[in-house]
Amino acid sequence: MAISDQKYRGPSQKPLEVYPSVLDSLIKAKGYTKQTFELLPELEQGKLKHLAFKLLSRHLTPKMAEHKSYAKKQKRIDAANTKKLIEIVLEHGWVTKNSLDCKGKFTTALIFRHAPEKYRTQVRNLIEREKEAQRISAYEYYIIDNHLKGRPPLTKGRSDFPNQSWFLSDSR
Repeated sequence: MAISDQKYRGPSQKPLEVYPSVLDSLIKAKGYTKQTFELLPELEQGKLKHLAFKLLSRHLTPKMAEHKSYAKKQKRIDAANTKKLIEIVLEHGWVTKNSLDCKGKFTTALIFRHAPEKYRTQVRNLIEREKEAQRISAYEYYIIDNHLKGRPPLTKGRSDFPNQSWFLSDSR
């Protein structure tokens, strides 16, 4: 589910494949050669590398934005993932990558953050149940709740949620 959740959300170009050419262009634009760039202090090199990545990320377009057919496919994937995750959480409670012994990146909340509108009532009921049972972290609850409310601007980040007794997402 985690892989399919991102299938058409990512850019059509792989950032790490494009980054070297963006950095090279930036180095030339700043009047350096590769050799003179490598002689710069690490801090100066880091600033240019950061700027190159920032410039790159502004110009990467998600596949869904490039092609309407990708957006339709992703919506079907989101619906299937949401339906399946609802079934899993109903049967087993809130799941995490640790509780599933998953080695890859996996965030349960991300699936529900992309839940289609027709599942919002079910997702709302589930996150309220999981919050009451202290199986969902405050941060996960916050970002799913934000989605269910129409995604107003987020005012908090993960670091704003201190470790709580029911913050079991990464320790189960």
